[in-house]
Amino acid sequence: MSIWTHVAGIVRVNDFRFDESKINWNKVFGREIRFDSSDRTWHEYAKHPEKFMPCGSEGSLQRSVWVNPDNSHVAAYTISIFGDLRDYSDTDKIIAWFKESCDKMWVRQACITVQCEAGDKQTYTYKEVTE
Repeated sequence: MSIWTHVAGIVRVNDFRFDESKINWNKVFGREIRFDSSDRTWHEYAKHPEKFMPCGSEGSLQRSVWVNPDNSHVAAYTISIFGDLRDYSDTDKIIAWFKESCDKMWVRQACITVQCEAGDKQTYTYKEVTE
């Protein structure tokens, strides 16, 4: 029987969008991989899992990016992170990945809930490190 881990997260990102440059979300969160991705992509994942979003045996988490249509707003993006990871149970590792991803951006708000069917459930609210 498989163990499933369910993930739901949201990140609100601030950004000054004076020019046409855009954030490379693959560098921030990692790439997505799906069950039907090519063998080449799965081999790349096997060699460099750090370049991908957390992944179970049938694929990774997914993300959706909303771009604020008003360029004058500093609250520029909202990223939804979600998915169900099969044969994956390390909720701590997902929380660590989420925190590391948020550390790469100017985060307005962020939180994530990770629930493993084996019993572990965590909710984490990101707090930016200030000096």
